[in-house]
Amino acid sequence: MGLLSDPNRRKALTNLLTRLNTPICMVCYLAAIVWFMGLAFEPFTLRTYMSENAMGSTMVEERFSAGERALATAKEFDAHKRKAGGMPVDWLVKTMQARGLEVFTQSFSRKLPFPDENKERYMVRGTNVYGILRAPRAPRTEALVISAPCSPGHSNNQAVGLLLALAQYFRSQVYWAKDIIFLVNEHDLIGMQAWLEGYHHTNITGMEYSPLQGRAGSIQAALSLELSSDVITSLDLILEGLNGQLPNLDLANLFYAFCQKLGVLCTIQGKLQRNDWDTAEGYTHAAQTMMLMVLKQACGRSWGDHGLFLRYHIEAASIRGINSFRHYKMDATTIGRLLEGMARKLNNLLERLHQSYFFYLLPSLSRFVSIGYYMPAFGLLAVILLLRALDLWVHLGTPDLAAVDGVSEAERVSLMLF
Repeated sequence: MGLLSDPNRRKALTNLLTRLNTPICMVCYLAAIVWFMGLAFEPFTLRTYMSENAMGSTMVEERFSAGERALATAKEFDAHKRKAGGMPVDWLVKTMQARGLEVFTQSFSRKLPFPDENKERYMVRGTNVYGILRAPRAPRTEALVISAPCSPGHSNNQAVGLLLALAQYFRSQVYWAKDIIFLVNEHDLIGMQAWLEGYHHTNITGMEYSPLQGRAGSIQAALSLELSSDVITSLDLILEGLNGQLPNLDLANLFYAFCQKLGVLCTIQGKLQRNDWDTAEGYTHAAQTMMLMVLKQACGRSWGDHGLFLRYHIEAASIRGINSFRHYKMDATTIGRLLEGMARKLNNLLERLHQSYFFYLLPSLSRFVSIGYYMPAFGLLAVILLLRALDLWVHLGTPDLAAVDGVSEAERVSLMLF
């Protein structure tokens, strides 16, 4: 306090900060960049671990074996989609009812502020179809969602076929403690937003939709399946949602654990994990993966249908099958077993996912950077703003003594001090 109350000392401190303002800002900026980029170095990161006890072990026996049936259903879905010129609503309703689900539909329409890129239209209309598998031995107060968007063309037909095959298999199991909702949404994000608004009785976007006739319990978690090719070589985990929101880290840990158990090739940001972290190539690979995640979060858009669930505090992720590594090939049975294992673990949850991290960066699926590690870099950048603001305030508060006429020497000294 004495340093700031003494005018001479206050002036000396102000002059020092003004004179060294630019060098200090440069040092802070360089330190922030070095700190942040150093986080991609594996010894400076933490190994991922499961925080939720209910999902701490993958010792479940996956018995899904209907991969061929899923592919046949996908071909049948593709044929009816081409015949209907879009979403085959009637066929989906009959197929889900044949699998013992309570089936409901929801129609929606959305007026776009700009024309659609594909068909140059301002009005989008569609229908969502969803089936509910009721929990046989529970009060039905909680639910899980497995969704697959009905995309135009031949893309994602396998995802819908696999979803219907999983519905038939799950129907024969008796250990479910949560309702499971199988959702096929039309027009991707628009259809998903309409369904979520109808489920939670909200209207955030001004979209018109019919009220949902069937509901389940409070949604605890959601998985969105996207298979972009007939040949799947790896599964890519998509986490980034609206405004950079991320699901609980335990959901990513669960996906990685089952990929390791089943021998599935998994990626993050479309990149495989490397073990040569002590080489320049290994560090560059991890840094690129981490920076891609930062850029996706900074973009603010949702990179999958799962991103809209995060707005309602529902932990969700998208699993995207890609065809990028020619030496590997994955069948529908393996993907189905992975989804079965994840659904069974989420079925064991006694409460919402909350113990692990919600703010993190992933240089790989086995390592993560917590908020306590990367926030000092942003703190150094914030110091630059504070120093520049202080420098501007000092310059604005200093009078131009040469332009002051008719003042005494004592008044000049007081102006210089204050």
